[in-house]
Amino acid sequence: MDNVITGFLGWAAPIASTVIVTALTAQIKARQDEAERKRDEAQAETDAKRRAEAEWRERVEGSMAGIDAKLDALNEATQTTMRTEILHLVEKFLTRGWITPEERASLFDMHKKYAALNANGFIDSYIERINHLPDREI
Repeated sequence: MDNVITGFLGWAAPIASTVIVTALTAQIKARQDEAERKRDEAQAETDAKRRAEAEWRERVEGSMAGIDAKLDALNEATQTTMRTEILHLVEKFLTRGWITPEERASLFDMHKKYAALNANGFIDSYIERINHLPDREI
């Protein structure tokens, strides 16, 4: 009987080994497939997020361009308004021939803010003429 058992084990052992290796290989393959599926899903999710971010960036940059254009227009309008007011005041004070210290301070403050808008040029020469005016009527 020992020979029968030994013979049976000799015959069954390679088959059992093959079955076990095949089952383990199938299990490993299933795990690899699941891992690849999860990786592909994560990659697809990442790609979708990147596309959404790119679209969002395009919208934001488009909005920023519009805002920049409006700010430029407002800056130019402010410069024009301030230049007109400065010229009007300079003409008033030069015609009058004098300027109070308060008027001078106000005009210089306006000129400083006008210059901060990167606008200046010939206004400086008018402001310089104001420097020579007395602070009361002579």
